[in-house]
This record gives sequence, structure tokens and C-alpha cells, in this order.
Amino acid sequence: MKVSLATEMAPPFVLVAHFFIAGIIFLFLSGIALLFMSVDISGYIISSSLAAFSHLYLLGFVMMVIFGAMYQLLPVVLEVPIFSKDFAYVQFYMYVVGFSLMVSGFTFGELHLLIPYGAVITYLSMLIFCFNVFLTFNRLKKITLVSKFLLIGTIFLFISITLGLLIGLSLGHGLLAIDIDAWVKAHMLGTLGGFVMMIVMGVSMVLIPMFSLSHDYEEKWINATLYLHSFGIALCMIALIVKLPFFIQAIAMVLIVLGILCFMVQIGIIFHQRARKQNDYWVKNVVFGLVCLFAAVISSMFYMILANSTIGILAGVLFFFGFLLSFIVGHIYKILPFLVWYERFAPLVGKQKVPLLHQMIHTKVADTQTWILFVSVVVLSSGVLMQFEKLFFIGSVLLLISLILVAFNTVYVFNYKIKEND
Repeated sequence: MKVSLATEMAPPFVLVAHFFIAGIIFLFLSGIALLFMSVDISGYIISSSLAAFSHLYLLGFVMMVIFGAMYQLLPVVLEVPIFSKDFAYVQFYMYVVGFSLMVSGFTFGELHLLIPYGAVITYLSMLIFCFNVFLTFNRLKKITLVSKFLLIGTIFLFISITLGLLIGLSLGHGLLAIDIDAWVKAHMLGTLGGFVMMIVMGVSMVLIPMFSLSHDYEEKWINATLYLHSFGIALCMIALIVKLPFFIQAIAMVLIVLGILCFMVQIGIIFHQRARKQNDYWVKNVVFGLVCLFAAVISSMFYMILANSTIGILAGVLFFFGFLLSFIVGHIYKILPFLVWYERFAPLVGKQKVPLLHQMIHTKVADTQTWILFVSVVVLSSGVLMQFEKLFFIGSVLLLISLILVAFNTVYVFNYKIKEND
């Protein structure tokens, strides 16, 4: 699929910028929150402090960036405009208010009653997103491979946020007598494995070939990923909620692992056929992210089998920071310069000199940030495995430094001005 990030049907840049800027701000705040998490590395994996941090990081950063990327890429991939840009703005502001209430409730015990109210507002905002996507898909005449990933991912989001709402109402008001542990695991699996991973894998099939200049590669592996991963996630969620025998969960986990392995093979094929051979900070982030993804999946399997909280936290560190953070930040370094360039400098083409995309990123800062991130993930993982709080704190400091550099480069891109030597 040959695409560009910008089309005449893409939404206004200011809409996408809302999500990206807010995502970077909440990423920085989650980095600060992580500094106070050292004492929790040997605790119960489903704790209020971990819930506060994970929601701040996942809902504040990961989901914000995905929403922004979806609003930008949906018109590109589907070749139809978003159903409603107004819905997207309403969703953004409701979302910020709702998840902020949830995080406050998890963080401060005396405010725990805010959790269900925040959950309802967040749920409604995500419903707006889901129906905006569904109504956009309704305009399609043909469903492509990438659009299948995006559609199935959005369906998983709809199911997962409904579970999250029921969990919140059950905790706050005793709505249902449910197995909280099992439902939380299903909620996390549906959100991370069902929505986040399906969107990341689908979007990767647009962005990675485009940024690596790769063409004419086989797609059988990513086709296998679509069915193996989505069926594995759905089966595992059902097994958790209705308490099916453990061997059903084991089959589901095997399917998920096979799906992710197929995805990694597909990315390997794309990289092997790339015309752009430079191993820049983008390539390093993608490769490191994939290695951490595989390690996170293996750790998650052991956690499901052994129910060991240390292994569960390790899987979270590898997935959140090793995979998601490196993968998303690496692509932000590519996407943001293009969007800003298209908005600000494209009208000047032919009238005056305009910058090249790589000039709009401070490459030395990006390289430094990338290596600090890699080291921080290793140190954080070692701190978890060794149950060494000071080592985990050192990793948290390194991660925060890395995030400060990400924020610096984001500001650098948005404030970029044409220099005389450009």
C-alpha cells in the first residue's frame, strides 16, 4: 500500500496536535509518577498505585497518541473523511476530564468515589471515538487488510471499556458480584492486546514500509497475525470472564504468541527489503521495541501460569516502556515533523527554501534519548527481577531524563523556524 500521511480528507492539523501535545504532557507526568513506584515492585500487581500509574501512562499517553494517529491515518487508509471532526474535539475534552478523575481516585484514597464517575465520563468519550470510527467505516465499499486491523481493534476497545466501566461501578457501588481479578485481567488484555496491539500492528503496515521505502513484500505473515492474534485475545478474554478451564487460556496464549511472532517476521521481511538502509534512531527504536515485545509476551505467559506478581510487573515494564514507548516515540519523530512541515512549510514550496524533514528533529538529542531509554528499560527490568528498589529508582530517573528529551524534541518540532543555511 503506497500512502502519504497527508490527504485532502485528513482532519485539521490542530485536531491531531491536541492529542499529540496532551499525550507528551501526560507521558512526562507518568515519568514523574514512576519515581514514587519503587516500593510497589514487590507488591500485589493489581494495586491502586499501579492502577493510577498505568492509567496515567496508558490512557494519558498511549491512548492519546493512538487517537491522534487514528484521526490522521483513517482518512489516509480508508480514503474517506472522518465522520465528524466535532465529535473528535468533544471526545478529547471529555476524555481528559474523565481519566483525570479516575487517576485522582486511584492516587488519593479519600477520592476513591471519583473512580466510577471518571470511568463513566471516560467510557462515554471512548464511545464517541468508537462510533466515530464505526460510522466512518460505514462509508467504505471495500475493506483492506489494514482497515481490518483498525476495525477489529476498535471493536476490542468497545468491549474492553465496557468491562472497565462495569468493574468501576462494581468497585464503587457494588453493581455486580464479579471476580475482580479475572475481569481486570480481561479488561487489560482487551485494551492492550486487543485495541493497542491491533492498532499498532495495523498502523505499522502503513508507516514502516513508508518510512523504510520498502515495496513488493509478501503479506502472508501479517494476514496470519490478524486471525491468530484477534482470535487468541478474544478466546482468552472469554476464558477469564466465564472461568473456562485453564487449558483454554493456554491455547489462547499460544495463539497470541504465534500471532506476534508472525508480526515480527513480517516486519523483518519489510526491513530486509527496505531501500533506506540507515539505522537511525527510528530503526533502533523499532527493533528494540520488537525485542521487548517478545520478552513481554513470554513474561506474560509465565505470569498467567505462575501468578507471580514480580513476573507480571516485569511484563508491564517490558511492554509499556520497552515496546510501546520506544515504538511510539520512534514514530513520533517521523510523523510530527511531516505533519508540521505539511501544515507550515508545504505552502512555501517553490516560493522559498523549505527545510528537509530530518532537519526539523534535533538528531543528537533524539539519538541520546534513544540510548538512555534503552538503558533505563534494562535497569528497570533488573530492579524488578532483583527486587532492588534503589535500582528501580535509578531506572526511573533515567527514564524521566529520556522523557524530558522527548518533550524537548516535540517543542523543537512545533517551534521550528527556517534557518538561513536550510
